Amino acid sequence: MKVGILVPVWRGYTWVAPLTFELISEFWPSHPEIVFCGLAGDESAGLPRVDLDAGVDRRNWTAVLQTGVAGMKARGFEAVYVVAEEHVPLATCHAEHLNNTLPKLLQSLKASYISLMGWDNRRYPSRSPVLDAEHYRLKHLVGTHDARFHLHPALWRLDVLEACCELALRVTEKRGSAWHFEKACAPLAADLLDEWKQGCFQINSAAMSLTVRNGLGTARAELEAWVFHKLMALYPVVGQMGLARQLLGRIPFDDVFCNGPYPLFFSGIMAKGEPNQFFVNYVSRHSPELMGRILERMPTR
Repeated sequence: MKVGILVPVWRGYTWVAPLTFELISEFWPSHPEIVFCGLAGDESAGLPRVDLDAGVDRRNWTAVLQTGVAGMKARGFEAVYVVAEEHVPLATCHAEHLNNTLPKLLQSLKASYISLMGWDNRRYPSRSPVLDAEHYRLKHLVGTHDARFHLHPALWRLDVLEACCELALRVTEKRGSAWHFEKACAPLAADLLDEWKQGCFQINSAAMSLTVRNGLGTARAELEAWVFHKLMALYPVVGQMGLARQLLGRIPFDDVFCNGPYPLFFSGIMAKGEPNQFFVNYVSRHSPELMGRILERMPTR
């Protein structure tokens, strides 16, 4: 199986792309071939890229991704890690798992999609089945509300990704937004082959991390996740009482670092066109030098 990395770039975040390439090269030096899509010639800074067709609207995120998929298909790739430009690695990657273990699991499990955002992070309360230790405790995403085909970094079969792009683009009024891509493709009722929808998995980050947790660290993470999910269960109730915003302010839903084979932060560098403050706080505490590299690239307004 020929595996590559495809990085779709939103037109407002082109400044991130060179940094993404640098950080992947730094933290995953043995990475497979990487290709960017969504960059114009004067923005590419020499990065390897798939050129957009003349008729592609760069505001249409899914159409840009679709062009990248077509380019990877023409180059003979069968599977790709899709890594949005803002999801940079934040520590040394587990190259053996990324280069060999996960592609082999994609084949042996007849999987269509394996998310690199670990289900053992507090963000995911899913009760779907978990595979055994031999399969690195992957979660099989068969539940109604599971995060199938979401756009956090993930390993995709290229034909499945191609079909998901086509499905998301059917509703033209959504203008190919990344948000709509997830909404269109994730439901069990989505117009995709059942074998594809039943072939979605999510890693257990602790089982595939380069940094092994000790017993205390595991217990602390499990307790934090349990408490977080209990508190989030109150969200629908406190919402009716006008207290939902206060709850989320005290228990930030997106403040999640995932220390898996591709260490990343839940929402990446940016959120809704602005620096993601949770990301800024985390990286400023743990890697001020990296935060400085990001800030020096970030456009001023």
